[in-house]
Amino acid sequence: MPAPESSGEGAWLAPWWKGLGRRYGHVFHSMCSYMGSFPPGLPRYLIEQLTEPGDVVLDPFSGRGTAPLEACLSGRHGIGIDLNPLASMLSSVKLDPPTLEETLARLAELEASYVPEPVGDRAPPEIRMLFEETTTLPQILHMKASLDPAHRTDRFLLASLAGILHGNHTRDVVSSRCLSVSMPNTFSMSPGYLARYIAEKSLVRPPFDAFEKLRLRMHFEFAEGVPALRGRAIRGDARALSTLVAPGSAKLIVTSPPYLNVVRYGKFNWIRLWLLGESVSDVDRSLRVEATDRRLALSDRMRFKGYCGFLKTVLTECARVLRDDGVCAVTIGDVRNKEHGERTLALEAWDSMKDEVPLVLGAAVADDVNQLGKVSKIWGLAHRGEATKVDRVMLFHKPGRSLPRPRWSDPAALIEAIAASPNAPLVRSGKARPGVVKTRATAAARKKTGT
Repeated sequence: MPAPESSGEGAWLAPWWKGLGRRYGHVFHSMCSYMGSFPPGLPRYLIEQLTEPGDVVLDPFSGRGTAPLEACLSGRHGIGIDLNPLASMLSSVKLDPPTLEETLARLAELEASYVPEPVGDRAPPEIRMLFEETTTLPQILHMKASLDPAHRTDRFLLASLAGILHGNHTRDVVSSRCLSVSMPNTFSMSPGYLARYIAEKSLVRPPFDAFEKLRLRMHFEFAEGVPALRGRAIRGDARALSTLVAPGSAKLIVTSPPYLNVVRYGKFNWIRLWLLGESVSDVDRSLRVEATDRRLALSDRMRFKGYCGFLKTVLTECARVLRDDGVCAVTIGDVRNKEHGERTLALEAWDSMKDEVPLVLGAAVADDVNQLGKVSKIWGLAHRGEATKVDRVMLFHKPGRSLPRPRWSDPAALIEAIAASPNAPLVRSGKARPGVVKTRATAAARKKTGT
């Protein structure tokens, strides 16, 4: 990555994390796709610059647990909060994982207790059309009925099964990591669309062995070990953050609020929510605050006011749980529409509430977004630019304070240190301290174990 065009004391306030590349991060990050996740390099860079080992790092919209996992890997206490049951489970299993041996032993138990039975009415038609019904779907149904998400090992297996539940086939179909007909992995197309898609493409449902696919996935996911420092995931509402996390405890809050009612987290995850026994409508209803334009046009001022009201409540709660010397980093994407053109949503929203929130904006870092890599590409080329073109990373601090000095005066050296030891805490010299139970696997090992 070319060095960002900044120098002097503020040189670190630039998107240096891009130097880590799109494939940076522990394999746990790829356990299950999730719409709207930010790259793991972003929170890791802020964690290393703004916190010390042992500090608390919080994400009140944790999604699949990217930020709190990076916190645990770097020797901090990661806490992830999310209302979505899928997101909460994904965060939980990464922050408090079992061992590889425990998952393999439990999987062997499940396989030994499996008795093939006809699918019958145990699965609805929209699920039956996705999976082969002699081997694959009966095995999935057995695990769905047997795995208890209240238990750590079962929860990990369930999250990993959700991650391979559907996806695109490789050219060699047999080696595909997914269990369904060939379809996108990031989101679930609607049942009606899928039925037409399957018919038009004459897609077949291969007889995958779900136990074997999950076993291979376990070897892959544990190839880089687990964080030595465990974290905590809470299913809860960010608007009541101070009832979930101790006031004044977080040294760093790093998060990206959802674009409510633009990404329908329930609807776009209906297959995985079926596996978890969760209601799609209940999930979307719980995440609903106030309707915004379907492509974030935000031309209606009442809708903009509703979004700002939501953010004001969340930021006020963030201020309550933030330490006096802490930083709250919030990432919000710019938007554009035909009526208003480019809109810096983050700055406009902050300007509408800055006199009512007990935080001070210390800096705003612009991060150019790779449009081809954004989840908004699912809406097609014509509308891709109407989602986000630039992300704004807003860094807030308490009144009477200022942004702390970064721990690393040379951001490029920090990026090199992270890249050299991505799964362990760093000392300021760039040398790694022990932070994971097992070292990074080779590319050959990754390929062998199911990626």
